[in-house]
Amino acid sequence: MLVISSLQARPARLALVTAAGLLLLCWLAFFNHLGTLSLMDKTEALFVEVGREMLLRNDWITPHWNGEPFFDYPVWGYWMVALSFRLFGVSAWAARLPVALMASLVVVAGFVLLWLLAEGEATPARLRRSWLGAVLLALNPAWVGWGRSSVTDMFLSSAITLSLFGFFLAYSQVDRPVLRRVGYVVMPVFSAIAVLAKGPVGLVLPGAVIVVFLLCQAQLFTVLRQMPMLQMAVLFLAVGSPWYVLAAKVNGADFLGGFFGFSNLQRYTSVLYGHSGPWYFYLPWCVILLLPWSLFLPLAMVRLRYWQLGHWRRQLRTAQLAPFCLVWFLVVLVFFSVASTKLAGYILPLIPAGALLVALFWQPLPAAAAPLTATDRWQKLFGWLNALLLAVMATAAVVAPRWAASDPAYPGFAKALNSSGLPMLLGGLLAVAAIAMVVQLLRRGPLQHLWLPDAAAFAGVLLLVVPGLAPLMERERQQPVRELAVLAGQLAGPQEPLLVVGYMRYSVVFYSGRPVQFFDSVKGARRGLRDSQPASVLVFGEQRKLEDLNTEGGQVQTLASRGNHRLLRYVPGPAAVKGSEPRPGGAGS
Repeated sequence: MLVISSLQARPARLALVTAAGLLLLCWLAFFNHLGTLSLMDKTEALFVEVGREMLLRNDWITPHWNGEPFFDYPVWGYWMVALSFRLFGVSAWAARLPVALMASLVVVAGFVLLWLLAEGEATPARLRRSWLGAVLLALNPAWVGWGRSSVTDMFLSSAITLSLFGFFLAYSQVDRPVLRRVGYVVMPVFSAIAVLAKGPVGLVLPGAVIVVFLLCQAQLFTVLRQMPMLQMAVLFLAVGSPWYVLAAKVNGADFLGGFFGFSNLQRYTSVLYGHSGPWYFYLPWCVILLLPWSLFLPLAMVRLRYWQLGHWRRQLRTAQLAPFCLVWFLVVLVFFSVASTKLAGYILPLIPAGALLVALFWQPLPAAAAPLTATDRWQKLFGWLNALLLAVMATAAVVAPRWAASDPAYPGFAKALNSSGLPMLLGGLLAVAAIAMVVQLLRRGPLQHLWLPDAAAFAGVLLLVVPGLAPLMERERQQPVRELAVLAGQLAGPQEPLLVVGYMRYSVVFYSGRPVQFFDSVKGARRGLRDSQPASVLVFGEQRKLEDLNTEGGQVQTLASRGNHRLLRYVPGPAAVKGSEPRPGGAGS
C-alpha cells in the first residue's frame, strides 16, 4: 500500500512500473519458451506452412498449402506469419510471435479499459481491479494455449475482443469525446481484421453482441444514431475488403465456392471432418478452457441479476461492463452451439468475456454492484470446490507418468518425465495452492482475494514447470518427427515422391520443404503407387504401421529412425506397379 501511495504521487513512474508489470505478465503467459517446441501437428503445422509458402512464392493474394491453392481460411494470419518469417527468419518462434503479440494486446487493452472505466476512483482500487482483470485474461488455459499456437483462432478471437472493447469504450465515454473517437476507430478496424482472419463471423459475432446488449439496455436506436456509421463503414471496408476483391479476381469461382461455400456456409450448417456434437457440447469446454476461474463464473453471472433490466438501465454506462460481458459470453456460446460443426477452439472469443465477468465479480466497478461479504455462503462453497479441484489435480500430476506410459508412440516419454521430477514439482505447486485456498476460506473477513492461490499456482507452473517440460516434450515427442522430416527433404531425389503413412503429420511438409502425399494406411499408399508408378518413394511413418509395406515385393531400405518413427526408401516390385484404379487426388484411404 505504501508503494502504491508513493507511485501515485509520481504518475510517470506509476505508468512505467505498470507497463513493466504487464510486459512481465505477458512474457510469462505467452513468450516464455515460445519457440522451444517444434510445430504441433496437425493444425498449427498446416497453418504455418501456408505462411511459409506465401513468403516463398511472394504471392500475398492466393494462399497455398502443399503446393495447392488453399482457401479454408482468409489471409490475415498467413500475412502475419509470413511477415514474421521475413523479419526474423523461418522458425517456430517466429511463427508463433504474431499470435503471442495479439494475445498480449488483449491483456493490455483489458487493463486499460478497466482503468478508464473507473475515472475518479482512488488509484489503489483502480489498480487492483485492472490488475485482476489483466491476470485473469492472461492466466487461463485457453488464452495461454492458443496464445502459444500459431493458428487462426487467436487472430479471430483477439480481433473480436478488441473490436468489442472499442465499442464499449465509445459507448461508455459519453463525456470524453477523444476516447469515444478512439473507440469508433478501434471497433471497425479490428472487426475488419477479424473478417480477414476467419471470414464473415468476424463481423457477425461482434455485431450480434452489440445489438443484443443495446436491445437489453433499451439503447439500440439511441446509440446507433450517435455512431458515425458512414465513417466506420469506410474504415471497415478499407481494411477488410481489398484482399477479398483481389482473391476473387485472381481465383474466381474456386475462391468463392471454396471459401464462402465450403469453409463458411457448410461448416456452420453441416458436419465437416466428423466434428459433430450435441447442443451442450461447449458447456464442459467453457469450464475447462477458463479454469480455475470458471468455477466462479456461474456465481458471477447470477450475482449480476441481469434479469432486473430496469436496475441496469439506470446505471451509468461506465458501470455496465459486467452485463455487457454476460451478453457477449452468451451470444458467442449460443451462436456456436447452433452450428453443426463443433470444435473446442471455436468458443475462444467468449474467454475474455468470462475472465472479465469473474474479475468484476471480485472487484466490481463503482456503483455497479454491492460489495461481497464474508457471509457469502455460495462463494465459500465454490471456493471449497476450487480447493478440492486443486487437490485432485495435484494427485493427478504425481501419477501422470503412469498414464504417459500407455502411449505406444512414445515409449520413452514416461520414463523421461518421471526422472525429470516435473510431476512432483507440479503436484507440489498445486498442493500448496490448495492449502492456501483452504486457509483463505477458514479465515474471517472478505473473500475478494480468493483468486490469489489460483493465480500464484498458474504463474508458478508457467515459471517453474514449463521451462523444464517444454524441452522434454520437444526431445521426446516433437524432435524425432522434425529431424526425420528435415532428413527426408535432404535425401529425396528431384522427382522422388514423399509419402506420410498412418497419420496426418502436416509438419513434415513444413520441415521437409517439399510436397507430401498423405495416406491413412499402407494399402492406400500402395494404390497410389500403382497409379503413379514411381521408380522409388520415401515413406515416413510409425514402425508398426509400415510393417506391411513390402508384402507385394519390392525393396525397403531404412534410411533413418527416431524413436518409433521411420524414414524408408521403397522401390516397388513388379506386383506393386500393376495397373489399378486411378488414385484420388490428395490423400489415399
